[in-house]
Amino acid sequence: MVNESNIKLDKEKRDLLIVKKFISDEDIEKVTEEPVQRIDRVSSGVPGLDKIIGGGFIPNSVVMVSGEAGTGKTIFCTQYIWNALCVGENGLYVTLQQTADEIKKDVAIFGRDFKRAEDLGQCRILYAEPQDMKKIIAIVLKNVRDLKAKRVVVDSITMLAEYAERKRDIRFSLSRLIQELKKMEVTALVTSEVEEGKDTLSKFGVEEYLVDGVIVLKCGVDVGLGGKPRSLYVKKMRRTNHDLNIHPFEISERGIKLIG
Repeated sequence: MVNESNIKLDKEKRDLLIVKKFISDEDIEKVTEEPVQRIDRVSSGVPGLDKIIGGGFIPNSVVMVSGEAGTGKTIFCTQYIWNALCVGENGLYVTLQQTADEIKKDVAIFGRDFKRAEDLGQCRILYAEPQDMKKIIAIVLKNVRDLKAKRVVVDSITMLAEYAERKRDIRFSLSRLIQELKKMEVTALVTSEVEEGKDTLSKFGVEEYLVDGVIVLKCGVDVGLGGKPRSLYVKKMRRTNHDLNIHPFEISERGIKLIG
């Protein structure tokens, strides 16, 4: 048992205790009279979600939002970008399926005027016409630089990967995109399409290994757990002691929010 009253910790010993988790952060603060440095987090913008992922996303991380059609992936991701605008950060949303106008019309019902935000130079909703995977990645990175975006969404990496010249290029190109976004100090979400009825996280089976986190959205299942037809769970979140439970959520007039 550690006798706190007799221990004088220098930085090296203090770090060792943190790594080995012999005592809690609060105990270390009592001994050293120094606050333990905690990682700032980036809010998801989804009420109730930050609480189960340690306060939000790790800065400069890339998180995959996975789900079948109709599970709320687009609402989730536009809500994330809208939250960026609310805290004074620029946001970029790249869509490879719906047009930019369709995205803006779809989320207008939640009170989000992305057109005005674009006019003010705070965000950009960009339709990238499907083409060679490398060219699409170049378009994404150029727009991040031009906008000085701090938060980015790519919807979807499934379609992006489908335009790889060869299947073996998928892992390399996606890895390059992720690493470049991190170098640019961007915190990003990417969406992954899951075929109806399949118990998978992605189409090609490599995407979930490249990202820092995976949030899975469900619809019409696990109803008995929360009495609601929609739910989500955090499959993976690096450097985070995240919740592993299934959480029901609803889509209200303000967007997605966890229940309970």
